[in-house]
Amino acid sequence: MTPDQQRLLNTVEHHIAAQRPSEARKILDRLAPGLNHEPRVWWYEAALAQMAGDSQGAEAALLKTAELDPDTPFATAALGELYFSQDRVELAEQAWRDALARDPRFMPALFNLVEWLTGSGRATEALALLASTGMEPPDAGLLTLRAGALDAVGRIQEALEDYRAAAAASRRAPAVLQNLATALLAAGQVQEAEAAARDALVTRHAHPGLWQVLAQALLSQDRFDEAQEALQSGLKRDPNHPGLHRELAQLIWMRTGDLPAATARLDQALATMTEPAPLEVLKAKFLEYAGDLPGAQRILTEAAARPSAPNYVLCAASQVLTTTNRTLAADLAAQAVARAPRDRFGLATLAQAQLAAGDLDGAEETCNRIRGLDPTDQHGLALLATTWRLKQDRRADDLNDYAGLVSPAMIDTPEGWPDLASYLIDLEHALAQRHGLLAHPIGQSVRGGIQTNVRLELSDDPALKAFFEAIDAPIRSYIQALGTGDDPVRSRITGGYRLAGSWSVRLNPGGRHVDHLHNKGWISSAFYVALPAAVAAEGRQGSLRFGMPGSPTRPALEAEHWIKPKPGMLVLFPSYMWHGTEPFEGDAPRLTIAFDLLPA
Repeated sequence: MTPDQQRLLNTVEHHIAAQRPSEARKILDRLAPGLNHEPRVWWYEAALAQMAGDSQGAEAALLKTAELDPDTPFATAALGELYFSQDRVELAEQAWRDALARDPRFMPALFNLVEWLTGSGRATEALALLASTGMEPPDAGLLTLRAGALDAVGRIQEALEDYRAAAAASRRAPAVLQNLATALLAAGQVQEAEAAARDALVTRHAHPGLWQVLAQALLSQDRFDEAQEALQSGLKRDPNHPGLHRELAQLIWMRTGDLPAATARLDQALATMTEPAPLEVLKAKFLEYAGDLPGAQRILTEAAARPSAPNYVLCAASQVLTTTNRTLAADLAAQAVARAPRDRFGLATLAQAQLAAGDLDGAEETCNRIRGLDPTDQHGLALLATTWRLKQDRRADDLNDYAGLVSPAMIDTPEGWPDLASYLIDLEHALAQRHGLLAHPIGQSVRGGIQTNVRLELSDDPALKAFFEAIDAPIRSYIQALGTGDDPVRSRITGGYRLAGSWSVRLNPGGRHVDHLHNKGWISSAFYVALPAAVAAEGRQGSLRFGMPGSPTRPALEAEHWIKPKPGMLVLFPSYMWHGTEPFEGDAPRLTIAFDLLPA
């Protein structure tokens, strides 16, 4: 290449960087015929094609660049990003691997591939890939990357060590401290999470995400006034922040049960926003969970009708319309899936709409697409079981094998108590101290009751510590009794388990759990601490029921199986099974503990 050609190529690069594609094109067209062997020419061809929206041209140019320059990873890594943006994820993965084969330390390809593997349920592969590079993560970015993969496989303490190391490596940069605080919060180390958030706020006072993390840490300590002040401080700095609005409205709602008070700040923001979609979805969700479904439908139908409506708006509108406008619900969900064919939330929304419309073949195809993306997706399994049941397919009986997969058993009296009744009184007292709110949370299954907001297994209370010791043997017996098999429950047995969250619910008389599933679990549970007299009477008041779908179907399906609870009873079942409760009367609450398990 002559010096003049080199100079002109540098000018092309300058024009591309300055977003002047026409000037770059004029020069490149003069140079290209004599430099077809030069990788830089094809690299710039790819850049100009992408700027023009010509993805096919960009792909061809990047392939040519990689062919002419086999020793560097830039073109193959860029191909990976291009393929990923087109949802051609298998090709993206291979391109990133090709880039790393050329240079195992090429950070853009390593970051993209590890994030993709971790996010698609292949965190073990991500960890192996990081280890194969032959280097310890030397900076905050790599440490954070590895921490995310460790967290995904349940190695929580190792993940926290990496998050702490990342904070040190970055000299306690606020963004890295926010990652650390979020991870500590998820691990239940709320006081340390609060300290990390406050530390970051010293230098990044205006960042709304930090105020949200701080508020969540305060909420986990039942410091409601301080949490509300933190959320309000964040909204002073970003009046339209969806996360802050969600947390503040939820907190006021659960403290008061007053919907207008809960959404007052939200309504003020909506009145002035030019792009209100995130807050419209939030307002609609509050109306729906407070019992105003028509109000939620009105907001979301209008939002979804805009040409610029994002996918989450289309899905939210579809979900609230399945009872009243099944055709529109299915159409909106189909639009979302057409835009993002691998988004499992969009696919699940489409399957729900198809079941509501009676399109069983379409629903089965959609459910199989979900399972192809993640065979452990619990919502996809629940919808598939529902579809097969409607089609009278015997495979539904295997997924909904209540006799073989639902196990009620009384726990043994924990050590230190004379009998189970005495222990349950102390456990009820311990839980009463943690139920300080008035209204059910938004986005959960509880109606007419309240739910704790901290992980109970991390408590130092003797009665709660004894509970998690007492359930270990029943859990292990349940897993062992399942035996072996290739079904979605038995195929995941590793011999161990880990808790993926625990909470308590106190239902008031007339309250209930709407039918739902636990999408982040493998095995789920219900433990009964205290029950009203009506539950012990004849009939099914307060009973745990299985089989009634949590979204409409055509034809409608009823529950198939019931468990009549008793104080001290632990019920274990697959997380994908639809379950809810029958309402109950009387003047005493129904107090339970629940938790999810994952293989370990």
